[in-house]
Amino acid sequence: MMSLFYESFPEVVQVDGKEYPIVTDFREWIRFADMVSSREIDEQEKVFLMMQWFLNPPKSMQKPQIDALFSFYRADDLELHPVKSEVDENETPVIRKPPLFDWCIDAKFVLGDFRRYYNINLLTVKYLHWWEFRSLFNALPDDSNCQKRIAYRATDLSKIKDKSERKRIAKIQREIAIPYLTEEEEEYQLGDMLWNL
Repeated sequence: MMSLFYESFPEVVQVDGKEYPIVTDFREWIRFADMVSSREIDEQEKVFLMMQWFLNPPKSMQKPQIDALFSFYRADDLELHPVKSEVDENETPVIRKPPLFDWCIDAKFVLGDFRRYYNINLLTVKYLHWWEFRSLFNALPDDSNCQKRIAYRATDLSKIKDKSERKRIAKIQREIAIPYLTEEEEEYQLGDMLWNL
C-alpha cells in the first residue's frame, strides 16, 4: 500500500518490467469505465480503444497491458476496497450483486458532493489525478449523496425486520437501481476482452 503523504501518484503502469506512461486525469478514467461497460462497443473495439490511455501505446494490447490498466483504474495500490474472492472457503461460488455505483448514472451526485464537501468544481478543475479523485470520493462522509446511494443499494432487505421500513428501502432501491450485465454476459464480455486477443 502506498502512502499518500510522501509518495507521488503514479504516472505509469508496469508491464513485464517495462514502464508505460499513461493519462491520469480523473475524467479520462471515468471515460474508461464508461467505455468498458458500454454494450454498444464490441470487445475487440474496446481493446483497441484502451490504447488511448497509454501516452506511448504498445504495439499491441495483450492481457498484461489490459490488466495493468484495470489495476490503475481500481487504484489497487491504494487498497480502497478489500480484496474479495469469487469463491468462499467451501469452494461455493459467491452470489454476485448488482453494482453499487455508476460514474455516469450518479454523475450529478459526484459533482454536487465534491462541490459541497471539498469546494472542488469537477467541471472546471484543470487536473485531478485519478487516484486523488478516488481517495477523495472514498472519503466522502456517510451523509453525502454518493455514500447514501451506495448504502441504499447495498442494503440487504432480508435483514430489515420492520415491514414498512423494508418496503421504503425497496422502493428507494428500485428508483436508484443501476442496470447491469448478468453474470453470463459479464463473463462473456470479460473473457472476450482478456483472453481472445
